[in-house]
Amino acid sequence: MRFPSPALVATLRALHGETDLQIIAHAFGDLQFARVLALAPDVDPVISALGALAGWTPGLLTPITPTDVESPSLHAAVVSLIGTNAGEHILRSWADVAPAGWGASHAAALLDAVRARHCLYPVAATLIGPCDTSAMLLRGSWEIAAAIRRWGQATPNDPTAWKDALTPAERDRLLDALCDNPIAAVRALPWLPEEHAALLAQRLAAKDSFHAFAAYTEASPIARTRHANILASLIQRAEPGDLADLTRLAVASSMDDAWAAVVRLLSATPTSALHVVAAMPWDALRPDVQTVILSAADHNAVCAAIAFARGACSDMPPITQDAARAFFAAVTPTIWDALPEVMQCMWRNNLDSWYAHLAVRSLGPDPAFLARAVFNDALFPAVRRHAADEGVVRRMLLPVAVRGLPLADVPHLVTALQPPDSVAFAQIAGGSRRMPPTLRDWIAAHPTAQAAAAAVTVLRVAARSVGDDVVACCPALAAAFTGWSLEEMTALLAALPDDVVAALRPNVDTLANALAPPAQRDAFRQALDAITTLPPSAALPSLHALDALTASTEIRRRRQAGKELARALRDHGDCFAAIVGALRPNVRTALLPPSNDPQIESALRDITAADPLVAYALAHTLRSRNPTAAIDTLAATRPQEARRIWHMLPETLQQSVLGDRDALFRDVAAPGRADALAQTLRGGDADEPLLLLALRMLLDADEERRTWGVTMLAQRPNVAASLLPLLRDDLQTTLAFDPVIRFASADLPPDRKRPSTLVRRQR
Repeated sequence: MRFPSPALVATLRALHGETDLQIIAHAFGDLQFARVLALAPDVDPVISALGALAGWTPGLLTPITPTDVESPSLHAAVVSLIGTNAGEHILRSWADVAPAGWGASHAAALLDAVRARHCLYPVAATLIGPCDTSAMLLRGSWEIAAAIRRWGQATPNDPTAWKDALTPAERDRLLDALCDNPIAAVRALPWLPEEHAALLAQRLAAKDSFHAFAAYTEASPIARTRHANILASLIQRAEPGDLADLTRLAVASSMDDAWAAVVRLLSATPTSALHVVAAMPWDALRPDVQTVILSAADHNAVCAAIAFARGACSDMPPITQDAARAFFAAVTPTIWDALPEVMQCMWRNNLDSWYAHLAVRSLGPDPAFLARAVFNDALFPAVRRHAADEGVVRRMLLPVAVRGLPLADVPHLVTALQPPDSVAFAQIAGGSRRMPPTLRDWIAAHPTAQAAAAAVTVLRVAARSVGDDVVACCPALAAAFTGWSLEEMTALLAALPDDVVAALRPNVDTLANALAPPAQRDAFRQALDAITTLPPSAALPSLHALDALTASTEIRRRRQAGKELARALRDHGDCFAAIVGALRPNVRTALLPPSNDPQIESALRDITAADPLVAYALAHTLRSRNPTAAIDTLAATRPQEARRIWHMLPETLQQSVLGDRDALFRDVAAPGRADALAQTLRGGDADEPLLLLALRMLLDADEERRTWGVTMLAQRPNVAASLLPLLRDDLQTTLAFDPVIRFASADLPPDRKRPSTLVRRQR
C-alpha cells in the first residue's frame, strides 16, 4: 500500500472537523493543501483563515472585515504557531494583513523564531512594528524595503511616521542602505521621506519605473500627494513596458498625468494595448484611452482583437496568442454568446493558462475557463466581479485549488469534499476545457463523491500534464477505483471520449508490438487479457504503467513504470510474472534485473509470484548494492517475509543498512538506558538484526518506514514489551499505539511499565 503524506492526512482530519492545530499543522506546511482548507466548506473559520495565510494567498482574505482580522481566536491561533514549521508559512502572509503593531506583545516569541529559522527577519520586523529592536533585525536593503513598506502602509495618514519611532542612528542606517540600492528601495518609495525618495527616483533606471508605479498604486492618497513632484517626474519618463502598472496607478489615483501618459504611450505603441486591457477591465478605462485603442484597430492586430471583442468591428482578426489575451480581456458576454461554437473554441484554444483569469473577469466563472486558470491573486477578483456571495466565490475556486494538488492525493480529497456540483467540479479539477455530454450525463446519474473523484482522476490522467507522470497516475487510478466492479468501470469508460479511453486502456496491439518480441506477442496478449479481468483498481494502473513503458526509452522512467506495474499487480503475482516473461529483454531488465547467481534467480522467481513489488525492489537492490534501496525493499516487505529477504542481502549490505549499533542505541534509548537496551537485544535472539533495523526505522522521516518498524516489533510483542521502558518517551508513545505491543506491555512488572499511553503524541 502507499502511505498518505502527512499533509494529506492532516487535511482530511481538518475536513472532518478537527481543529487541533498540532494535529493539522502538516497541512499548513504545504501550499496546495493549505489552499484547499482555505476554500473548503464547513471547515472551522479559523482553520480556513490559517489555510489562506499558509497558502500565501492573501487575496482570499481581502473581503474579511477588520473585525475578522482582529478576531481573538485567529490571533491566538497564529501566536500558538510562532516558531513552528507551519507558523513560518503563516507569518509571511500574516505580516501583510495583521493589525499595525500586532507583534509588539509577541516580540520575544518572534525573535526566538527568527533565531530558530522559523521566521524571516523582515517578517518579524514587520509584525513587531517600527522600533530599534525590529530595525536591528534588518540587514539587506531588500529586507529593509519590505519592512518599511508595511510600516508605512500601517499609518496611511502619515506614511513616514515609522521613522519617528526609531533612534536617529537606526533610521539613518536603514535609509543609507536603501540609497545604495535603488532597485530594492523603489518598492518602499512612497513611504520614504521626500528628500530620500526624490534622490532614489532620480537614480532609478527607466526600465525599473514600473516597480515605482506599483508601489504608489498600493500607497494611500496622502502618500501620493506628498510625493506629487516625484510621481510626475516618474510618469513623464514612463515607457511602454510600464503600461500595465501605469494603468493601475491611473485607475487607483485618477491622476490626469497618468492617464495622459497612457494615451501617449498607446499612440506610439498600439500593440501595448494588451497590457492596458489585461491590467484593468475595459469599463475602468477612461474614454480617451478606449478611443485611442479602437482607432488603431485597422492597422494593429491586438487593437483589432479588442475592437472585435467590443463589437466595434465585425471582421474577426487573425487569432494569435496575444490576440486571444486581448480579446478575452475586453470581450462582452453579448459578443461572446453570439459567436458560433467553432469560433469560440478557436479563441479559447489560443488562450494560455496564465491569462485565463481574463476570460473569467470578462465572462464569469465558466468551468471551461476555470479549468485552465492558474490559482493566483489575479483570479480571485476576477471571480468576485461576478459573484457577490463569498461562499459562491470559494465554491468556484475550490476545484481550481484541487487541480493544483498531487494527482495521487486527488481521489482522497475529492471523496472527502463531496462537491455539491459534481459536473462543474470534475471539469475544473480535471482541467478539461469541455465536458463531454456523455460524461456529464454519467456524473449526473451517479451523484456520489466517489464518482466525482473517479471523473476528476481520469480527466487528469488523460490530460498528460507534465507533473502527472506514471508515479502519480497509477496510485491515483488505484485509489479512485478501489471497490469498483468491472461493470461500473465499463459504464464509465463508455461515457468517456476516445482520447480519455486511450489514456486508460491503450491499444493491445500497440503495447504488444512495442514491448514484446514477435515470438512472445501472443503470450503477452493473453497476459493483458488476464489483467483486464482484474478489479479496476489493479487493471487500470497496470495498463497505464505498461503504456508508460512504451512511451519512454529513458531507463529511469522505465524503472518507475516497472515499479508501478509491480505495485498495481502486487496481489496478482501470476499476472505480473506472465507479463515479465513475455517482455523484450531490455524492457524486462527495467522490471527485474537478472542475477548471475542461479539460487538468487530461482528465489526471485518465487518472490515474483508471491509479491511482485518486493521482487522488483529486491532485484534492483541486489544489482545496485545501495543501502537506501535495501531499506526501501525491507520497508515494502511483509513482516513474515522479512527474515528471508534480509538473508538474501549480501553481508556487506546488511552492515551498511544497520550502521553503527552503539550510535543507534544512544539515539533510541531513554536517558541512561542505552547499555540496558543493548544488553536486552544481545540476549541471543536470532532476529536481532531485524529488531535493530526496526528500531532504526522508528527514527526515519518516512511514514512508511516508521510504520514498518512498529509492525516488525509487533511480530515479537514480548521482546517489544521488554524494550518499551528502555526507549525514549516519544518512541514509547509511538509503539504503545500498536494494540499487540500495548497488550504485551500490560504484563510487565510495575517498575518496568512505560508511562501511560495517554501521553500526548509528539508531532
